[in-house]
Amino acid sequence: MAPSSLPNDVVEEIFLRLPVKAIIQLKSLSKKWRSTIESRSFEERHLKIAKRSHVDFPKVMVISEEYPLKGSKDNLPRPDTDIGFSTICLESDTVLSSTLITFPQGFHHWIYASEGCDGLFCIHSLKTEAIYVVNPATQWFRQLPPARFQILMHKLNPTPETWIAFKSVCFISFVKASDYKLVWLYNTHASNPNEGVNKCEVFDFMSNAWRYLACTPSYRIYNNQAPSFANGSIYWFTEPYKGEIKVVALDIHTETFRVLPKINPTIASSDPDHIDMCTLNNGLCMSKREGDTMIQNIWRLKSSEDSWEKIYTIDLLSCSSSLSEFGDGFNWTEKDLVEPSTLVAICKNKKMLLSHRYARNMIKYDPQTKSLSLVFERPLCRRYVSYFQSLISHI
Repeated sequence: MAPSSLPNDVVEEIFLRLPVKAIIQLKSLSKKWRSTIESRSFEERHLKIAKRSHVDFPKVMVISEEYPLKGSKDNLPRPDTDIGFSTICLESDTVLSSTLITFPQGFHHWIYASEGCDGLFCIHSLKTEAIYVVNPATQWFRQLPPARFQILMHKLNPTPETWIAFKSVCFISFVKASDYKLVWLYNTHASNPNEGVNKCEVFDFMSNAWRYLACTPSYRIYNNQAPSFANGSIYWFTEPYKGEIKVVALDIHTETFRVLPKINPTIASSDPDHIDMCTLNNGLCMSKREGDTMIQNIWRLKSSEDSWEKIYTIDLLSCSSSLSEFGDGFNWTEKDLVEPSTLVAICKNKKMLLSHRYARNMIKYDPQTKSLSLVFERPLCRRYVSYFQSLISHI
């Protein structure tokens, strides 16, 4: 290939705006280009542009365990090391890319995925000591040493009933302060009250080791709700305490916990199975599905953390179609379904992208026409999350 006549800085500006797959291909054409593309500064500049582009061209990542018999030989199940990553365009509902990554260590089909962080995800298992950080766009991944809880449980070889009791360990938060961190807050089941009600492990990528935080909340966290990250803090619902749910927050910069001074009274007095938490445009949102009307209201926490504003209403019961005919038979408009849907993203046309803990598909809800449409379906889906590509791998 003939050398470019363009100045190097102009060539770099062009590269920065290309898709990740194209950038990776360019590395094989020139040693100089490879050096530039693999530099930390290029990764960071590309990341800034990708974040800005995500506002105008939003995408969603679907993380799924591959169907055990799909593509198998002699009808033998696939290994449980295969994880699929599918990128969906939010506006057109089209699948932009699908990647299958095989990890060295199995998960025993207990697979959990974190929220995205700069195009990266943490994939881990409770049944084994497997834990990875992965970039689906580049297919790079790094295996991490197991957390102390994983090591302990592996030694104990617990029963299925014990695993159910430890539901709170399902959810890891993947965040970035000055550096990337994994935060794992979970309830303890110690008989000695002096040992506290929960523990928090933090993974430091620089030292490649887990450590405990000394001071943890004095409330047990609710074990069936994933935490959410917004505005520099991670948030968890607590179990009801004296008839009231609270919200615990961890400042990822100072690594100190606090309890939110005010929580929406409707949320605070709810059954925890009727509420949900999510992040939307870097803002913390909470919702509740009313048992009588099945209407789900969504509130957003203001940056001052002292008040809430209602931003959306979801009325699936008024929709003409239940979508139960699509795939897994899950009925999105079931009258007795008290668990709320999770708001994944909002489209430019105000349609809402929804997932549900019991569903294996993702839908769009149009609040204007009260209609539903199927966006994506996968039998063994583990997570739907807002996403943009990045080149980040130096962690």
